[in-house]
Amino acid sequence: FLRRVMGRVPLHWLFFPQAASPIWLAEGMAVHYESALTGAGRLRGTYHEMVLRSAALAGTLETIGQVSGSSPLWPGGQRYYSYGSFFLRDLVDRHGSEALGRFLTAVGGQWLPYRLNAAAREAFGESFSEGWERWRKGVEARARALRDSLAALGPLTQGEVVGGEGYYHWNPAPSPDGEWLAYLRYDGKTDPQIRLRSAARGEERKLVRVNSLGHLAWTPDGRILFSQLEFRDPYRILSDLYLVSRDGRVERLTRGMRLDQPHVAPDGTRAVAVQGGGGTTGLVVFDLRTREVKPLVPPTAEEHWAFPRWSPDGRWIAAVRWRRGGWMDVVLLTPEGEVAGEVTHDRAVDVTPAWSPDGRWLLWSSDRSRIPNLYAVEIDPTTGRPGSPRQVTHLIGGALHPAVDAVGRWLYFSSYGPEGWRVERIPFRPEGWGGPSPLHPSFEVEEDVARYEGRAQGEVGPYRALSTLLPRYWTPALRPGDAVAGRTVLKPGYGLRTSGRDLVGRHAFDLELTAAAGEAPWAGGVNYTFSGFGNPLLSLGARQSYDADARILRGVTRGGDTIPLYLVKRERALSLASTFQRRTIRSSAILTLGGSFLEDDRFLLESDLRRSSRFALREPRSRYLEGRGTMGFGTARTFPFSIGREDGVTLLVRGRIRREMDLADTLRGKEIWDGSLRDVLASASLYQGFAGPGFGRHGVALRLAVGRAWGPGAGASHFEVGGASGTEPLGVPGDWGGGIWFPVRGHALASRSGRVAWTGSVEYRFPVAMLHRGFGLVPLHLGWLAGTLFFDAGNAWGPEQGTPWRAANPRGATLASVGGEGILRFQPLWLTEMDVRLGVGFPLEAGGKPVVHLRFGSSF
Repeated sequence: FLRRVMGRVPLHWLFFPQAASPIWLAEGMAVHYESALTGAGRLRGTYHEMVLRSAALAGTLETIGQVSGSSPLWPGGQRYYSYGSFFLRDLVDRHGSEALGRFLTAVGGQWLPYRLNAAAREAFGESFSEGWERWRKGVEARARALRDSLAALGPLTQGEVVGGEGYYHWNPAPSPDGEWLAYLRYDGKTDPQIRLRSAARGEERKLVRVNSLGHLAWTPDGRILFSQLEFRDPYRILSDLYLVSRDGRVERLTRGMRLDQPHVAPDGTRAVAVQGGGGTTGLVVFDLRTREVKPLVPPTAEEHWAFPRWSPDGRWIAAVRWRRGGWMDVVLLTPEGEVAGEVTHDRAVDVTPAWSPDGRWLLWSSDRSRIPNLYAVEIDPTTGRPGSPRQVTHLIGGALHPAVDAVGRWLYFSSYGPEGWRVERIPFRPEGWGGPSPLHPSFEVEEDVARYEGRAQGEVGPYRALSTLLPRYWTPALRPGDAVAGRTVLKPGYGLRTSGRDLVGRHAFDLELTAAAGEAPWAGGVNYTFSGFGNPLLSLGARQSYDADARILRGVTRGGDTIPLYLVKRERALSLASTFQRRTIRSSAILTLGGSFLEDDRFLLESDLRRSSRFALREPRSRYLEGRGTMGFGTARTFPFSIGREDGVTLLVRGRIRREMDLADTLRGKEIWDGSLRDVLASASLYQGFAGPGFGRHGVALRLAVGRAWGPGAGASHFEVGGASGTEPLGVPGDWGGGIWFPVRGHALASRSGRVAWTGSVEYRFPVAMLHRGFGLVPLHLGWLAGTLFFDAGNAWGPEQGTPWRAANPRGATLASVGGEGILRFQPLWLTEMDVRLGVGFPLEAGGKPVVHLRFGSSF
């Protein structure tokens, strides 16, 4: 009913009650139907099984309360898909697919929100909480039984860990001289990086920070060719190739070429790589000398290519080919791109091939047994014909990215465990390899793929934005009344608010309009943004508002009576702005230039609250032209385990010039009469993280902010210093939305004000405890606890000399304070994570009393 009246309001409750649920339910349902409707999908794959199996065997399979919230603990954001899909499949297996529809209907019919257990009982005959515990015990029992059955077939592979624990440690690559092992690491606490480990001494160091977890390969001269993502423009992120030397110097080789998974030919002059585009992939050869890219296997919609690897003698290229019907196999190509033969032919996921240094053995990873293990075949050096496959590892977790060192002693690979991927090694001993595990029955079923080969039919034409730009909803808008001396002078206004975005994001608008009885009939505004140029963004806005001055004037009639008069101001503004953006993975910069035309009309109301016809202001109208600019730059970033920004800087400068028009020359530059002004604001923040005890890194953060204003329109309250930054629970004007410019904790908001202002802050930030706790299906999740110790200082003053119109505001003693804060990250109502800060500041001035503050969001 509400949607019929108000449209598709972007709110969960009361408009879309099914969306007021934890993420695992929505994503689990998506994965369930993805697999149920296509005969493929992630439920039929093996990755999520591996995630759940490893957690079950480690005793870390999560409760429904944990999965209902966000946590940086592994598997991070993947937990919603893994846990949600397999839990729902268990419910469907036991209660039938129709039960999911009954559940959604039950949720949509609830008058009280967030009662998912009640809806589950109605649909499945048991609550989610009860079903989850039953399912968890079943997953644990099946994992133990699988482990025992595998152990009965032979000892499980136990590799030596040589590259970290948790998150991503993968793509190990031994150097040609056998001295180093390179691999990619992303631990959730620092930037992704390529690391070098000495094969002889076991010492390890960071070689270079990278933008993303791509792929790497050694060149014969000891450099590393790797791929990583980078912004091509503010809207596109593409993969390119880079070279890094042993001393960490990086050379970019391509720009915007969509190249990934490179591997260097034995002669070191060229590399084979995957090139993406058009919804598919092909293989290319990249000349390392001329930087020329030549097609090797052209891309088609029927085939996708991945993981090419040159043989040590340069005669063959092993690669992974996907074909329609679910065939994902390792094949051998000639250097000219002709398929010489198939190494595998099944519907298992066969990936990451690698050669032994003598070119005799080809290894790869396959989940043919529903556990990703390493397999190998012996390759005939003359014909390229593969021998019988052998199984190299016997794991309960999983394995990817095999690599054999230069002398054929060690086999390195990425091994999956309950905390993510790590690099392990085992002796390279082909004589100890046995026959492969039988192909699991799930990969032997011949699916009817013909029904998936149809193509959508329709008329193709130019893009039309209007059909999707039109607003689809409205919500009520309220304009509060305005009171003077306890009397409501301007009556409340009522209206609507709406917005619209076209499908591809070229056009966007926001509209609010309210109407009221009395002398302030219409108020509101509209903003429109055009992004069709890509860079810059153009925005246009118009608004009108009313404000009753918090003073009562006095008028005298001819009979000598004195009557009250109320001063009302109508403000109108028309603004235009352009925003230029420059983005890279490591930095962002923004420049906004804009201007506005402002008009203030002032009039008087008499005691009946009607516009006076007997009294008028001498100068009822003021018009201004305003120009403004904002420049911002930032390199600071956050990682999954961060408690705030780390490792970088943020800089922001804002300037504004306002000039009053139609002002008599005799009044130009006069206080009270002339509203012209100039002001500038600037802030700089520095963040540095470092290792320490706890779940994440410790950090030091510094911030300095300054402001200066000139002109007759800049008064003694132009800038305000004091208070704690962030959003107060009940909201405070000037502090709503995340920050005040000049905070000094331990002092009241606006303890100082003036035309000149500055503040500085130093914080030490440290983790306290990883909570990761939910309360069943109560819509609340606790993430972690952290703390800060801070020192704040600041001041504001000016004008330092008084005038007939203004009192002097001389510079006083600097405000300063020290204190601490506790930070709780939590997730209410299954929405976005929030940080709440409870702190106390101790003023350093004599006689100052401690001030407690409670804020949402970061201090800076």
